[in-house]
Amino acid sequence: MKRVLVSVKSVQRDMDGKDTVVELISPGTSHEKGNAQYVRYEESSVTGLDGVKTTIKIHDDSIVLLRTGAVNMRHQYVRGEERESVYETPYGDLHMAVNTHELTVDFHEGVGHVHLGYDISVEGEWQFYNQLDIDVREDTEHGNEGNPEIGD
Repeated sequence: MKRVLVSVKSVQRDMDGKDTVVELISPGTSHEKGNAQYVRYEESSVTGLDGVKTTIKIHDDSIVLLRTGAVNMRHQYVRGEERESVYETPYGDLHMAVNTHELTVDFHEGVGHVHLGYDISVEGEWQFYNQLDIDVREDTEHGNEGNPEIGD
């Protein structure tokens, strides 16, 4: 398992064309299992998801974003496809869908870049266009750690 620094930039564009930008840098871990690469990190109060663990499962042609903790979700992003999911919150479940327009993966040996562009719908109403850029680089200060135990 490789220690990494995860930089996430999220741009959310509302129906009026106004952008909301959220950026976060968090320590995390990265490793490969089977034909996928995994990146794990903890969210922060910057994203409104303090204490939530995020796992990104990266394939060449798709991304799965898993969140566990105060909220639970599993979104899959495949370019040109709409995928449905349930976002579980303490206040109830939300039915969501993502329609992925852009997906670029340049990820090797636990480091690299992922770019996503997608529309999101909540309870059947299309809400926002989102861009998500995830950069993962090795945390040279902290190095590697033990064997990975990961699921999806």
